[in-house]
Amino acid sequence: MKTRRVKTPTLDYGRLADHLTDKGLVDRPTVQHVLQQCSSTGALMPEILVSDGLVSDWEVARLCAELFHLPYLPLECYPPNPEAKAGLDPDYLRQYGLVPLERFGELLTVAMPGVVPTAVLDGLVADTSLQVIPVIGSVKSNRAWLDEHLPQPNGTSLEAFSAALPEDDSAWANLFDVADEEIKFDLNDSA
Repeated sequence: MKTRRVKTPTLDYGRLADHLTDKGLVDRPTVQHVLQQCSSTGALMPEILVSDGLVSDWEVARLCAELFHLPYLPLECYPPNPEAKAGLDPDYLRQYGLVPLERFGELLTVAMPGVVPTAVLDGLVADTSLQVIPVIGSVKSNRAWLDEHLPQPNGTSLEAFSAALPEDDSAWANLFDVADEEIKFDLNDSA
């Protein structure tokens, strides 16, 4: 029996930008600036729109569902199955705000923070036989879930890095402190 691939709609920020301006929610120069930010930093357009207060979280979800003809399925209505994230790169999920909801055989349902480009969804399952079924989620709910269930590894926080530094005075971590003291001594000596 031949396996039938699920066709993912073409998702992109350009279409969302046009939709926002057509609806009169964000002016063209602002939307162009947001697109530039996304392009230069890799930030997610829906997250910028919500965090900058340009469009509400609910409105982003509603517009994305309307534009891309995808269902809105907030995490509050469909709590993710903890097993759905097995084998997926947690850094990738955090980077793009993706929350795996459920797996049914080779199908993986993923809640997007509003919308992400199709290439992002393809990259999520590039080395697997999984097919992604995207649904529209909430920017804030997705981030909150990811922060709780896929927190940054302990080794990447500033506190963990600082705690791992050696504490004795001869350690390399104090190299700049020693150099600063020598410069201050030399400056005082020459004065």
